[in-house]
Amino acid sequence: MISLEHLPPPPGCGYVTAYENDGRLRALGSTEALITTKNWLGGQFIEVTVGQEPVRTAHSKQEAREAFYAHTETPWQRIMFAYYEEGWEAALQEMIKCKDEGRLHHITSTAASVILKLCGIIAKAQALLPSPKRSGSSPVSPLALRGSGGSVVSVAWHPHTNILAAVFCDDTVRVFAAGRSITPLLKHRLQKSITHIAWMPYSASLLAVGCECGVLLWTLDPVNVVTRPSGSCVSLLAHPSATPISSLTWHPKGNLLVCVGGSNSQLVVWDVGREVPVVVHSGMGGSISLVIWSPDSSRLFVAYSSKIMRVFEVRNWTYEQWSLESPVQSAVWSSLGHLLLFVTQDDPVLYYLGFVPGEGIGGTQVAAQVADLTHTLVNAEDAEEISVGGAVMQLAWDTRSERLAIVFRDTECVALFHTHTHPTLHLAPGGFIRGEPGHVPVSVSFHQSFVSGSVLSVVWSSGQVQHVPMRYASREPLTSALSTSTFSTSVRATHNSLLNSSIPLNTSVAYSGSPITSPLTGGMFTSPGY
Repeated sequence: MISLEHLPPPPGCGYVTAYENDGRLRALGSTEALITTKNWLGGQFIEVTVGQEPVRTAHSKQEAREAFYAHTETPWQRIMFAYYEEGWEAALQEMIKCKDEGRLHHITSTAASVILKLCGIIAKAQALLPSPKRSGSSPVSPLALRGSGGSVVSVAWHPHTNILAAVFCDDTVRVFAAGRSITPLLKHRLQKSITHIAWMPYSASLLAVGCECGVLLWTLDPVNVVTRPSGSCVSLLAHPSATPISSLTWHPKGNLLVCVGGSNSQLVVWDVGREVPVVVHSGMGGSISLVIWSPDSSRLFVAYSSKIMRVFEVRNWTYEQWSLESPVQSAVWSSLGHLLLFVTQDDPVLYYLGFVPGEGIGGTQVAAQVADLTHTLVNAEDAEEISVGGAVMQLAWDTRSERLAIVFRDTECVALFHTHTHPTLHLAPGGFIRGEPGHVPVSVSFHQSFVSGSVLSVVWSSGQVQHVPMRYASREPLTSALSTSTFSTSVRATHNSLLNSSIPLNTSVAYSGSPITSPLTGGMFTSPGY
């Protein structure tokens, strides 16, 4: 089985991984690496910057806004503006400032001050109380690290255009495009505690933002770009069974959106055009932590906070279930939807499941271990000893399933594997991607429409977003079709040359199936036996 010790050594201290050429990662100084990346990507290069408006808290914005109020605005107009712009807390702050503008305003100001003080006392009391125990646990999300000091915490490439959305630590989203000086800033009073963002397929203008209150759908005009889209550009999809949002995923054709969240084990599917929700599954298993639609649209992967995961076929919403030793942390589908790679929260092992094309789910009954990601010490190119591996934060697979990136929770390097999925799954050592000294990778995202290899965007703990171009001859065309005769569940690992060693199966990852036959037309129903 392939392990991190098979990978080439990471760059030495002071060098940054700049690009991949001919299957090998190359490192340069940080300035030279940026220049090289710009030259390689040319017009497709997108620089993610904070811009002239710094990332700051809503309280500082409230103070700074006073200088720009029109003299003709009444106190009530200012209060309403503060409410729609920042929420009820900002409106109460504005009421307090109106105490010198009349007896009625003085009474209102006193009441607002009392309310704010009570809210502060309640918040302190809640902080002192022990947190309630939960059954199971949720994956550690990169967006949960928004308080680590960096400004950018996550990025998402558009699946078909050269557009990049970046989530900032103040719950704002900025949309970047190559060759465009205007960067739309998406901000709304309901947009708090962002957990997931995803572009709608086959639409250059619709972005789903999962947050505390539900899903905010931002509609952006790709022609008439404005710096600050108004409230008329956003609509809210909220369902009591999926609030707050923990995960969302688009149907590959973009007409349906699956949302999950809260403490429920219910799958909510939205018909986005009509804004109609349908609960397609409700059963035991704990709260749902992760959902991913397969690229061929035939299956839906669902992970729970408990130690189970399910794969649904979306025609009749039947499922197959696997029991795990630890809840799922991250998972990725292959480009054709016939392979699934996943990692759990506690085990530093990469698991694999194969699915036979055709009717039903068709998943292999036992998951195979394909890579050992155990924490280890490796020597860098300058002989420096570096800690790599351990608990995994995130998996990312490129559009053709030829480059697999793995982000760990506590190491400075991203592990990169070369992959090939036909006729069997092959893993080959790619190398380690390292940033500037002391910078830890937070999240990664592959450019989904790059045709000459791949581009991996890495968000570092400093808030910096680095693009790593990878130039290679693709073996997996996007239009390739899968033949059932070539499907095999055997897995081999390679290290420069093929090791020819079969991967042992992990018998602790068991399978059990329990079909549910209810199409996407009805309401709520319960899974028996779980």
